Amino acid sequence: MAKRLAWHRSVLVALTLLALLLAACSPPAAQPTSPPPTKPAPTAAGPTAAAPTTKPARAPAKLTLWVYMSDDDLAVLQGVTKEYEALSGDTVQVVNYPYFELLEKVDVAFPAGEGPDLCEIPHTDTGVWGQAGLIAPFPEGVLSEEERGKYAHSALDAFFYDGQQFGIPQIADVVVLLYNKALVKTPPTTMEELIQMAKDIQTKDIGGFWMLDNNMWYGWCFVSGYGGYIFGRTDKGYDVNDLGVFSRGTAQGLDYLFTLRREHKIIPENIDWNLLTGHFTEGKLGMMIQNANQAAIYQAAGVDVGMAVIPRLPNGNMPAPMLSISGWAINGYSKQQQAAAELAVYLGGHLAVPLFKSSQGNIPVRLDAIADPVIAGNPNIVAAIEQVGFSQPVPNVPEMGLVWVPVNSAFELAAKGDKTSAQALSEASEVVKAAIAGQ
Repeated sequence: MAKRLAWHRSVLVALTLLALLLAACSPPAAQPTSPPPTKPAPTAAGPTAAAPTTKPARAPAKLTLWVYMSDDDLAVLQGVTKEYEALSGDTVQVVNYPYFELLEKVDVAFPAGEGPDLCEIPHTDTGVWGQAGLIAPFPEGVLSEEERGKYAHSALDAFFYDGQQFGIPQIADVVVLLYNKALVKTPPTTMEELIQMAKDIQTKDIGGFWMLDNNMWYGWCFVSGYGGYIFGRTDKGYDVNDLGVFSRGTAQGLDYLFTLRREHKIIPENIDWNLLTGHFTEGKLGMMIQNANQAAIYQAAGVDVGMAVIPRLPNGNMPAPMLSISGWAINGYSKQQQAAAELAVYLGGHLAVPLFKSSQGNIPVRLDAIADPVIAGNPNIVAAIEQVGFSQPVPNVPEMGLVWVPVNSAFELAAKGDKTSAQALSEASEVVKAAIAGQ
């Protein structure tokens, strides 16, 4: 499952790096258009098991489930669906596709009646598919308030669209602070500590702290930490006319980010993906901001990897990186939507720990999963779960596709010094507003 989120994330990063247009989508639940919270949602206690909370009497259903999974994760899923069959009386046929093949089939197969009842999707497709009727909102009462409280708010909100819940989150991808334990004994908790630690580590051949500060995906956490948001929120989801790219100190956040390369000189001017990942793989970099699900790659290369929450900013706020979620959505054309919803709720509650055991890149979004000894005893995954609580889901409204190119370009221009942060973000904001108005 980590592989499929890695595929999805690699697409986002590659497209922003190449300045190609991305299509993204998915708004969160009602919250004011204010900076992200400085605390993650509290951890819920209790076991990870979660049965459907409302189960009307019905005949046993024959359900089809489409997924895009690795072989190991697929075996885990099939084990859990067998348990569900014994519990519910339903039968579940699991069909596994390559990631892009599954996404390409949705538009045609669902309306033709050839799709599944339940489908694994990246949350960024929620808005487009929800608007088109390809996926359906969850029936009222299937997900109780008690069950909702067992998920990280940001993860559940990622599938919220047009005032309704269109999906159950399963695993997350978010950037965190990765560090080499051979060079960093205890990770920093503030940016001031990080800067000093990086300078202490840094030599001619070894970097202290690097990141792709010229890329929106990795650098957004600094902008959001100073009040930036992409679209404002209402009780229905996102308001695309409330664009927060250039508002409430966002330029200040970008200015602070670039002090790391200009004033403190800890990030190289020529930083790119190969330089960053190559040095970390070779054990020549102390810390970097990177996707949590990439940690296993560096561990396989022999690096003793630690994972921590991105340190607190000088203004006292926590950075809030963008969040990508994989989860379960109901086929809008299925005739068994109640049964599909019950299966989704069950999977959301019962798959978190088994998937993590299958691959530690599968970051759970169930807060009560932390109670499991395997997860509680792994400080890296606990840190990743905590980071999810500080994150902002990538908006899933169709208009998000108009944001990536101009805002990523603003990061690039400001990093090179071609424009000030304020100029770059202001101009990007105007480009996005004009594009939205011209639709």
